[in-house]
Amino acid sequence: MPLELGPISQQVDRMIASFVAEERRDLLRQARELLRTVDAGELRAKLRDRRGKFPWLVAIPIQSLSQTFAPPPPPADFSVIASDGSSIPPDRHSSLRYYVINTGHAVLTYGRHPNADLDSEGQLYFEDDDLYLSPGQKNIPIEGARLGVKMQIAELQAALRAIQSATDPTVVLSDGSLILWPLQSEGQDVKDEFLEQLRDCLDGFRAASVPVVGYVSFTGSHDVANVLRVSLCRDDPSDCEHCSLAGEQRALCNFLSTALDRQLFEGLLQEGRRSDVFESTSAILKEYESHHIQFFYLNVGGEVVRIEAPQWVMRDREMLGLVHALVYDQCQRSPDYPPYPPALQEAHEQAVITTGERRLVEELVERALAERGIVYARSAKDRSKRRSGV
Repeated sequence: MPLELGPISQQVDRMIASFVAEERRDLLRQARELLRTVDAGELRAKLRDRRGKFPWLVAIPIQSLSQTFAPPPPPADFSVIASDGSSIPPDRHSSLRYYVINTGHAVLTYGRHPNADLDSEGQLYFEDDDLYLSPGQKNIPIEGARLGVKMQIAELQAALRAIQSATDPTVVLSDGSLILWPLQSEGQDVKDEFLEQLRDCLDGFRAASVPVVGYVSFTGSHDVANVLRVSLCRDDPSDCEHCSLAGEQRALCNFLSTALDRQLFEGLLQEGRRSDVFESTSAILKEYESHHIQFFYLNVGGEVVRIEAPQWVMRDREMLGLVHALVYDQCQRSPDYPPYPPALQEAHEQAVITTGERRLVEELVERALAERGIVYARSAKDRSKRRSGV
């Protein structure tokens, strides 16, 4: 039967009424005022005293919570490199196990000698060493979140190779976070395999003096909101049921537990300005060694985005200024609103695998098997889904 839209329509109305309620808007105003007034030094001391005891992911303010910075002017000549990826994952309904990763890159050069270098590279993976970690032993399959991590590293490797066709100074933009969140739930063997490759990439960018940035649009992060909860907390944060906060403070803490950082900074950052730098406390970053990820928030015009980079970028005033200037400059060149960096858009266009191309890969496999007298077997469930229903 088709989806019954009547009950869902009523539920949508209730959801929107809750989202725009005056009480929620008042709590957001209180949260933004807290962001402006909390003493960052006292907050860092509180975090040091209770490090590791907070059940929430919190951001550590490096200097301040509420100071903002205007973008410096971009240099006369520069390049922006962006990379993105797309994949055809392993198909459990197929008799053959393989996957495809297509990485696209864009090198956009501005100034006296403008240029655009756009390209992509596709790779079919089918060897045991490609399909599994610890092949012949644990046989940990490369699929799902692990395939996503492998693709993300392939994107950074593509961007590192593209540096050769760029004009200095250069900034590299990666679509999404530089923190490999899926690895937090993996075993040490999986972490070691991927993190070594990631650190090698980041070493390459640092050796070339090229800052690499994670551009996170419409971020769902709440690290800063959580650190504001720390400023309110008087008790054991792992035992919220016995919280001694009352009245407005308790309501504010409850609100902050679901508030997003971008919502807080929308009330603080004017267009083009960035926040101060924060340090992430994600557990996986302990294994990033000298590439610990830090971040700031930037109002690109119509959206507050999260900008991530290794600490060696954030601690270098010149690199930090270059990142701020070129990311904002990219967004000013965007034809869309809210804006999105053209370099990332071009890299996506190079990387995307269309539905037709996915089918063509499958047909290539079928044809190669047929030439050898082998029928391409698929599961009965898959065949039934490809037929029309009654």
